[in-house]
Formats: sequence, C-alpha cells, structure tokens
Amino acid sequence: MRLPSASLIIPVFVILALVSSACGPPQTSGFFAGAITGASPALEPGQSGVPDGLTGIGPEPSDTLVNCTFDDVLATPFGSPCPYEVYHGAMHIDNSAFRNPVILLSSAGLVRDGLVEVEFSEADLLDHCVLGIVLRAEGSDNYLLLGANSRGQYTVQQNVNGIWFPVMGMEPFEKSRLLPYDLPGAVLTAEVHGNYVDFSVNGQLIQVVRTAMPQLGQVGVFVDGYTSTALDRFTVVPFK
Repeated sequence: MRLPSASLIIPVFVILALVSSACGPPQTSGFFAGAITGASPALEPGQSGVPDGLTGIGPEPSDTLVNCTFDDVLATPFGSPCPYEVYHGAMHIDNSAFRNPVILLSSAGLVRDGLVEVEFSEADLLDHCVLGIVLRAEGSDNYLLLGANSRGQYTVQQNVNGIWFPVMGMEPFEKSRLLPYDLPGAVLTAEVHGNYVDFSVNGQLIQVVRTAMPQLGQVGVFVDGYTSTALDRFTVVPFK
C-alpha cells in the first residue's frame, strides 16, 4: 500500500488551520453570553460593567414603600456610591461599552406580596438586548429576571450562581403579540402574590410566572450589555 506523499499532507493541514481560525465565539450581549439551559458557558464570577461594589450582596431587604422619580439629583434608590448620574428627571445608565449587564439592587425589597415597577426611556440598545426587573435577589448572581427586548420577545429566567435556568419550562425567549418590535422605552411591572408573579409590559399582562424561589429578597433593575438607557421611575409597593 502506498502512503500519501508529504506534499499532499501539508496542504490538508493548511486548509484545516484556515477553517478553524475563521470560527469564533458568537457575538451576543453579555446577558446571553451566560449559560442558558445547556447552551453557552456561564459568565465568570464577578464579571460586570460596573464597579465591584455594585455587584455584591446589598443590605437586607425590607418592606419599604418607594416611588423614586429622580426629580432629586441626589436620589440614591440603589445605594451609594452609584456611578450613574441623575439629571433631567432620570438616572442615565450607560452600559454601551460593556458586554456584561448592569444589575442595580435596591435596599427596598419584598418580604411579602407587593408590586415592583420600573420605567425606562430613551433606550439605545441592540434588538436582542434586554431591559428588566430583578426580583428575589440574594446578590448579583442569584435572582429572578423578568425582561423584554425589541424583537417582540420577553424573558423569564432564574440566575443561580451566575448560571441561567429556565422557569416553568419556558424558552429563554418567548414571543408575544402584545410586545412591540421597537423598545425605545418601556414600563415593566411585576406583581407578586406568594409564589406567583404577574409580569406586565406597558400595562399588558404578558405572563403569569410560578416559581419556587423564596419570596424574601431584594429588587432592582437589569440593563443588558451594549445598552444605554434612562431610568425614569423605580417603584416598590408592598401589599398589606
């Protein structure tokens, strides 16, 4: 049996090297760089587009009525220091230069049933990037996310130690005819009743979520990577 000559083997290795070098990781936002139910690898612990002090475990939550409209430039619903400026009646969160999301947690939380509502405006984001509400958080890598993007989709996922898990067997993205295909801004509402959360976008009920996560936890906002937005209002209303 004749063996192939060296002149034939070398071109084959050259072709394989060129093909492998042309392949690379998918270019997605920081939110979807994390593992989503057996998809891509999880984010490395501590990766974020904000200073280290904003990604740790915040103060213990308490049932506190909050309705911050950022009329006061010194408003600090997410604690201090916060690197994002407040002016013109909004907190301007510029995460456009970073791949990983910004997670701002408030000292206000929900010990019992209640409502959390956030209002975003002037959003500059890629159509797959997400603006959302964070519920039942025990830090920046353990929380429930409810959000929406500009593809007429919403997402409900649980982050446990930096790894994303589905809730109620839902896909990472779920389509809804009630959601717009343009998201220059949005009002996101989460109404908590025990283990159930009614998630609404712009006043339209999108999904009733059932989760076994503990009801106690901090609340906050989620701004995806490569995204810049203005947070006009942050509201927490505990029910009696």
